[in-house]
Amino acid sequence: MPKSTPQSTSASKPATATRSRGRPAKLSREQILNCALKMMQRQPGRKITMTGVAKALNTAPMSLYTHVKHRDDLMDGLSDVVLGQLRLDINASDPWQKQVRDWMEALHTHLSQYPQTVEILSQSKRIPTAWLRVHAVLIHSLKRAGLKGKNLAGASQWLAQQVVGSLLVGFASHERGNTEQDMAEGLKTLSAEDQKLYGEMLPHIQPDMAVFTFTVDRAIAAMERLLD
Repeated sequence: MPKSTPQSTSASKPATATRSRGRPAKLSREQILNCALKMMQRQPGRKITMTGVAKALNTAPMSLYTHVKHRDDLMDGLSDVVLGQLRLDINASDPWQKQVRDWMEALHTHLSQYPQTVEILSQSKRIPTAWLRVHAVLIHSLKRAGLKGKNLAGASQWLAQQVVGSLLVGFASHERGNTEQDMAEGLKTLSAEDQKLYGEMLPHIQPDMAVFTFTVDRAIAAMERLLD
């Protein structure tokens, strides 16, 4: 029996070490954001919370507030991190149409991995600093094409909204997950005229990426008309 005492004492040391790793003094804003980013990457549709991040870091939620003011601050910081990782290889010597297409497609591909960031961009009152850098690339392309002043501002805003809007609609459709049976049941509630209308259209419904390509094509055509 006397031998059990040192075994018990040594077994308690790992627990103490685990707690020490979670002390607030060892946390940093960068560490918190990196942890939240990994959570977003593992489960893109999951809502990021202060409690969830604290649990992942093996610490108490209150210890995060030394470095992050609140959840909105956390999400704004994540937006800056995500947008900061976007690499836009736009060739200024390419035709402006290709520059715009490359910008829209690169942004769409990158943000499709981070649904939470897209929601922040559409709802936040604060414009992430990293977004200004990303948007500036598009503005330069449109300016080289010949747009200026009001037309330049309106076109650059509209094109950015096309990307974000397409992503939001795509995410929403995946979350709903309507089956063909659900659609068929819903159509039965419509008038005969509306059922016929959908009957003509449904065989031509395209996947989200094809719809986005259509959106980009139409957006570039609209810019061409504006320049004319």
